[in-house]
Amino acid sequence: MENRTILGIIAIILGFLILIFPFASNFALSVVFGVAFFILGIYYLIASGNVWSISKGSTVAYIILGILSIICGYIVFFNVLVFDLFVSVYLYVFGFMIIIAGIMRLFHNGFNKGIAVLSIILGIITVFLGYFAMMGPVYVAIIIGVALIVDGFGVAIGEY
Repeated sequence: MENRTILGIIAIILGFLILIFPFASNFALSVVFGVAFFILGIYYLIASGNVWSISKGSTVAYIILGILSIICGYIVFFNVLVFDLFVSVYLYVFGFMIIIAGIMRLFHNGFNKGIAVLSIILGIITVFLGYFAMMGPVYVAIIIGVALIVDGFGVAIGEY
C-alpha cells in the first residue's frame, strides 16, 4: 500500500471516530491545539535568542509571539468552547474570503463563470458551517469529522 492510501484510511478512521464521539474528540482536539500553541510559543521564545544579534525588532516580535502563543495554548488547552470559537471564526473568515474570490472571478474575463459561481456557493456553505459551529461543540465535531472523511477518501484514491 502506498503512503497516501494509508494516510487516507487513517483520516477516514479519525473522521468516523470524531463523528461517533463528538464531545471526547472536541476535548482531545482542544488539548492537541493547546499543546501545539504552547510548543510554538516555546519555539518563538528560543528563536528570539537566536536573532538577537541580527535584529532587535525581530527579537521583540518573537518574544511577543511566543508569549501570546503560550497564553493561547493555555486558554485552548483548558477550555473547549474557546477552541470551538476559533474554529467557527476561522470558518466565517474563510467563507467570506471564498465568496469575495468568487465575486471577483465573476467580473474577471479570464476565469470560468461556472467555477466562480461554484466558489460563491461553497463560500456561502462555509459561512453556514461557521454559524453552526458557533451553535455548539457537537457541530464543530461533525464538521471536522465529515471533512476528515471526505479528505481521507480523496487522499486514498489519489485525488490530492
